[in-house]
Amino acid sequence: MCRDAFVAFALFLILFCDATSSECTQQGPCICTLSDGYYNLSALADQLPLEDTLGDYTIYFHPCTNVKIKTQSNIMCANESKLSVCIFDKQKNLTQSFGTIEETTMKLPKGNKYPIFELHHNNITLQIDIICLPNSNGTNFKIDKGNKFPPSSSNQYRFFLISPYGCKESYKGLSTGSVLLILFFTVTGIYFIGGIVTLRILRGATGWEMLPNHDFWSNLPLLVRDGIVFTFNCCRADSYERI
Repeated sequence: MCRDAFVAFALFLILFCDATSSECTQQGPCICTLSDGYYNLSALADQLPLEDTLGDYTIYFHPCTNVKIKTQSNIMCANESKLSVCIFDKQKNLTQSFGTIEETTMKLPKGNKYPIFELHHNNITLQIDIICLPNSNGTNFKIDKGNKFPPSSSNQYRFFLISPYGCKESYKGLSTGSVLLILFFTVTGIYFIGGIVTLRILRGATGWEMLPNHDFWSNLPLLVRDGIVFTFNCCRADSYERI
C-alpha cells in the first residue's frame, strides 16, 4: 500500500514538473516566462508596424501595443483607431481592424519550440508564429501563403514573426555551483552554531564538549591519516605482487 502510494506520488511529481517546465506563463503583452528562461519581445513595441502583402491584401502588424496604423496609401486603419493588426484591401482601398493587444494571447503550445501570438477578433482567429533568428539586424513579418483572402466571418489566418527578440533568454543569476556552496555553508553553520547553543543550554557543555558529535570531529584527523596510510599500503602491496 505504501509502495503504491509512493509510486503514485512520484508519478504526480514527474508529470507536474514536466507540465510546469513546458508552460509559458504570460507576464505582459509580449513576455512569457518558463521555469528555465523567458521570451521577451517588448523591444518591438517601439518600432514601426510590420507589414507583408499577399495579392491585393496587405497585413500590418504592431506587436506589444496598440497604435494608429497608416497604410502606404496614407489611409488610416479603422478610422484612426488604435489597434495591433490591420488588413488593407488595395483593390477597394479599404481597411479593416484585425484585432488589438487586448484580444491577443502569448503562449507556448505543446510541442512548439517557440511561442505564438494567438488573436481572437470577433469570429476571426489569427496565429502568429514567433521564430527565433539570432544575430539578425531586424524583424520580419510574413503571411502564410496558405491564407485565403478576402476575410470572412469564420476564417483562421497564420503569420510568421521572424526576429532576434524571439529567442529564449536565460535568467541572469547565481549558477548551480554558487547555490550549492551557499546551501553547504548555510547548513554547516546551522549544524555547528545550532549544536553548540543546544548543547550549552540543555546539557551545560563547555569547551570541546559544546561541539556537536565532538568525538567524531576529534577523531577525524586520525581517521584521515589511517585512510591515507591504508591507501598507500594497498598500492605498495599491488606493486610488490606484480614484481
